[in-house]
Amino acid sequence: MFQIEIRLVMSEEVIIRKYKNIDYVQLCQVHDQARMQELIVGNAVDLYALLEVAVYKEKLFSETIYVAALDSQVVVFVAFRKNELGYIYVLNEFQGRGVGGKLLDTVIPYLERPAFLEVFPTNIKAKRLYRSRGFVEETKEKMILH
Repeated sequence: MFQIEIRLVMSEEVIIRKYKNIDYVQLCQVHDQARMQELIVGNAVDLYALLEVAVYKEKLFSETIYVAALDSQVVVFVAFRKNELGYIYVLNEFQGRGVGGKLLDTVIPYLERPAFLEVFPTNIKAKRLYRSRGFVEETKEKMILH
């Protein structure tokens, strides 16, 4: 697996940095809330599992993870490997505030091209965010960044 440099980006009170083990509890909270929201939008609630239960199945921690924190609270995280954006989850109350976009802007340069992600066809908000960063739909559930 490749290494990625640790980089801090500050904008107002937003700090973007590489995941640390001390972030685990907050990362679980972001995942659990945002994952449920994603599954509701995708009409797939039966797939829901808390991160503590799903962590081994989902292999999240085998990916590179960055977090965005506001006042030391993790509110967004993104996980990726080589050319795949595997996760980006934003707490409900921070959606639409640009924090997820700032985090994407930090990690997109590290994705090998073409990069891809999977998204529920009905997740319009997520698709809008990805399109704003250059991703295009390849299929209803797959977006590509060239």
